[in-house]
Amino acid sequence: MDWGEFTQNWDGDGDVAWPLLAVAARADSELVYTGDGSGRVTTYTLGAAGAALDRVSSVRCAQSAVRRVQPLPRGRVFVQSDDAVQVATDGGRRQRRWATTPNDAFVGASVDGDGRSAFVCTAAGAGTLLDLEAGAVVRRAGVEPAAGAVHYSGGAVVLGTGDGMLAVRDPRAALRVVQAATVGAGPVLDLAVHAQRVYVCAAQAVRVYDVRKLAQPARVVTCEGQPTRLWAGAADLWVACEEGFVETRTLASEGADAGAAFVEPALGEYAFISALAAAPSERVALVADTEGVLHVWADSEEPRLSTGRGPDVLDGLDLDSDFGGGPAFDDERVSLAYAGTPADLSAPLLSRMDAAALCDVGRPVNYVDAAVSGALKTLGGVGYAANPRAARRNQQPFGGPDWRRRWHGGAGGARDDRELTQGRPKFLSQQRRHGSRPAADRAEPAEPSSANSSAPPKHLQQMRIEYSRFGVEDFDFSLYNATAWSGLEGNVRNAYANALLQLLFFSGELRQLALAHCAGACADALCLSCQLGLLFRMLATAQGASCHASQLLQVLAQRPEAAALGLLEDAHGHVVGAYAVLAQRLLRFVLEQATVECRRLQQPDARLVERVFGAAQQTTTLCPACRATSARESHVFAVDLDAPGSGSSGLAAALAGGSASVRRAESRGLSRQRAGFLDLVSRALARTDTQRAWCAQCKKFQLLTTDKRIMRAPEAYLALNFPPAAGEGEGSGSNPWQMTLPLSFALRVSAADTRALPDDDDAAHGEPRLELAAVVSSVRDTRRGPDHLVVHVRDPDDAARWLLLNDFLVQRVPVASVAAFHDWWRLPAIAVYARPDRHALQAAVAAVTRSHPYRISTRILTAPRSALDTQPPPVTSAARSASSTSARMRNAAVPLSKAEAESLERGTFRCALDAEFVVLEDAIMEVFSDGTRHMLRPPVHVLARLSAVRANPGDLHGVPFIDDYVAISRPVFDLATQYSGIHAGDLTVGLSPYRLSTMKEVYKKLRLLVDCNCVIIGHGLKHDFRVCNIVVPPALQRDTMLLFQSPSHIRPISLRFLYWYFSRKSIQTREHSSVEDAQATLKVFESYALCVAADRGLESVLDDIYSVGASMSWKLPDQKF
Repeated sequence: MDWGEFTQNWDGDGDVAWPLLAVAARADSELVYTGDGSGRVTTYTLGAAGAALDRVSSVRCAQSAVRRVQPLPRGRVFVQSDDAVQVATDGGRRQRRWATTPNDAFVGASVDGDGRSAFVCTAAGAGTLLDLEAGAVVRRAGVEPAAGAVHYSGGAVVLGTGDGMLAVRDPRAALRVVQAATVGAGPVLDLAVHAQRVYVCAAQAVRVYDVRKLAQPARVVTCEGQPTRLWAGAADLWVACEEGFVETRTLASEGADAGAAFVEPALGEYAFISALAAAPSERVALVADTEGVLHVWADSEEPRLSTGRGPDVLDGLDLDSDFGGGPAFDDERVSLAYAGTPADLSAPLLSRMDAAALCDVGRPVNYVDAAVSGALKTLGGVGYAANPRAARRNQQPFGGPDWRRRWHGGAGGARDDRELTQGRPKFLSQQRRHGSRPAADRAEPAEPSSANSSAPPKHLQQMRIEYSRFGVEDFDFSLYNATAWSGLEGNVRNAYANALLQLLFFSGELRQLALAHCAGACADALCLSCQLGLLFRMLATAQGASCHASQLLQVLAQRPEAAALGLLEDAHGHVVGAYAVLAQRLLRFVLEQATVECRRLQQPDARLVERVFGAAQQTTTLCPACRATSARESHVFAVDLDAPGSGSSGLAAALAGGSASVRRAESRGLSRQRAGFLDLVSRALARTDTQRAWCAQCKKFQLLTTDKRIMRAPEAYLALNFPPAAGEGEGSGSNPWQMTLPLSFALRVSAADTRALPDDDDAAHGEPRLELAAVVSSVRDTRRGPDHLVVHVRDPDDAARWLLLNDFLVQRVPVASVAAFHDWWRLPAIAVYARPDRHALQAAVAAVTRSHPYRISTRILTAPRSALDTQPPPVTSAARSASSTSARMRNAAVPLSKAEAESLERGTFRCALDAEFVVLEDAIMEVFSDGTRHMLRPPVHVLARLSAVRANPGDLHGVPFIDDYVAISRPVFDLATQYSGIHAGDLTVGLSPYRLSTMKEVYKKLRLLVDCNCVIIGHGLKHDFRVCNIVVPPALQRDTMLLFQSPSHIRPISLRFLYWYFSRKSIQTREHSSVEDAQATLKVFESYALCVAADRGLESVLDDIYSVGASMSWKLPDQKF
């Protein structure tokens, strides 16, 4: 039989699988090993042709990606991951382990032929020779940094580096260099050694060197494609090429002659070859790809992997045993791999690790002092070291705030916030204690540090909110923002979307459409366009005050499509893949939903959102076998770019999951010609791919050719998605985007020619021109936290200036720091280019805003209704006359009259407001062994009831006109009945005795009050407005907690005590009621107005209040405790 596909194997969970980064086969048994990006090593045996592989065991050996798996004698395996190298049994029991620091990952490893010793090296160039039998370090020496291609035999260590160097070192002479050569301008991607020949994959060819003389290559082998991986067997050299196939070259001819095998696995559209190995018998080829698929090719229907005598020995043995077959356990003639294997494999083995049974254990193991690990001695499998007496028993050293940050999700934040805050206190309570700071004294953060700095500058690091005993309201966000534009806080779940939401906010046409939609009568409680419009309205009117998108993000978390697309963080704040990829997916999802949800506004143009972002695309599919052609039109909101020097498969694999293999290949730097940015844009706008798919004409799977090209230039915005790439530590990974983005370029779109052109090109004359409008970047700081996203946008007030928005930090930056990507810690995620000549689109959007202006109707207060109402209000005249006022009431609220609505629109209406909240999620606290506590995240509150009473004089003075209970479908951690008055079932649809409303309906009523400049009276309004997710101008607030607070006292006075002081009556005797609290607040405010107008004055009243409160210990007479 000729070489052909034997089977494919995919062990994904649902639609997700980790990329396979290592593959190997054992020489003395029929076992196949794979290592994936999650740190898991899995073993298989071959079954029948076309059937899935039989999984024998699956063990997670590491916390990072497994890069190399090499079988050892006696049923053991050598595993190299980013953070450690180890020796384990086939069943997963660890025997030896050597770890490295997080900033210096292992990049190369190789085991000697007898399996007794190994050589490993790190990204910084630390080479180590290990004795695998004794578990000891034989020798350490400095070697070439970033030597990712390694081969070790007893007499030599061969290293290939990322800068094209090839070195041979002698392990018997302190690892000194004995031979060295430069193989080319590009990096050494892989190497293999056979006899005295070194086969090097570099400079788009396979170069053959004599290990004894590396001055010049003995031969240069030109392959059918561009080689990326090598594997040397006994007779053939196996070469994997970028184009997605594997060819062989005979070693007898030093690679000059082609071998008999040719493997072309059916790779997916978003995959490329990530690992290659041939079985020791060289009759089976194992090819792994970045989508987690293992492709097995063979030359026969019943191939064998091993070359040993294991299967032949079994023929003469007695197979009767309690295990259903196999040799006796103590038979020394065969390997233990053949002992105890069940004959009936229908039931899973006990060693099989089910993915459903895995769970995250949370906090990592405790930190081990370097003085202990460095002096560790192993005896009988147990490590011993002298106690350095650096801490008490069972106590970890404190080490400052940075030590604490290691334990809560790697959240580092800015290392020195004093540079950002100019040395001022970050809490308002401290500022009041030490004197308030004038607003004119605010200074913007310092400019970025030099481009070659080893860590991101302070203003690009992850911003973290600190909490005092007064809560998050005590944090002074104005220290981080001296502009009129507002930031978004990052202490909520899924806050990675902040950068994307800011990008959409600064897209003027989309912002206008969202505002027009949210003011309408949309009844969908989970409408993303409504939430976008309400968020944009808050950002537009906040005047630099800090905002947060918790309401929109909570609606996003309730959308089933968001969970299916992997857009949500888990309970620990972790995500699958890179945040840059999630932002790209979220951009497409939000724009797709906006297209559907805003169609009512877009008549007669039902695709106005599509005109704002992206362009029309035509996809043509051709079957080379039957010449059948099909074409379809679609719309792309964002265009995916290829990585520099890679084909479309490299980009696709990265977008499929941000695989670690792609990141490692990019960090090495591929040996292909680096394409310019405009070349990458041209390739993305008109691309041709080949993928294996079903042909309806041929009635079978074929390699179909797909041609995708945009049909016309975008009318407004063109979003470009960059594939993710991540380094393996500071300085160890390079930035594949070593370029400066052009601030503008021209775009030619035609049937014959679609490409991006420089502005100064003569061919660009008359073509549409695009200018850089926004850049979303992924900032990585391996020492202080995970990757996070920031966005740079043009300042709408001055197009020549740029704004940096890093969560709640907002500052102006020079354009040079926006377009230049020359640092390893900053990578582009999304770049948005805009057409300056989009007048036709702006006219169409203006027509929509004229017919649907942003103006929330007062009808929601005069005739309130809810989508949750089961009984609609009467509509006939007879029914109207028969209905009483109570029938129109929502709970205790009497709707506004027409005259009151007109007063509200004129801006002369006043009200008193109070809100009740329930705890959706408890606070996350960290308690240390010394008894200190650190709040990682405050409790998550959500609005449960909102009440507002009339403050204008009249017959209905003090009567509520809003009394809404908010329906909550998610689990509630604590109803806090004593403080909220909410009981079980009060917020559940179908069980509540009240008329429930959706959160969007209640929020729009509050938004209407603010838009109409209604003066709002309350107690502790800052906390209420924060939880309600709205920013109210200070001129519209009358907060009795601040009005009755003495400058010489930090303690705020409770509403209950103030109401008792002025009326000698008690409220909140049993439970809180928002209506009662709002009415009490109104009474207290009226007493304040009398104090100000009276001759006695407010100061004497405050002195008396604090004197009475101190004498009563701030307890009322009816208060028992």
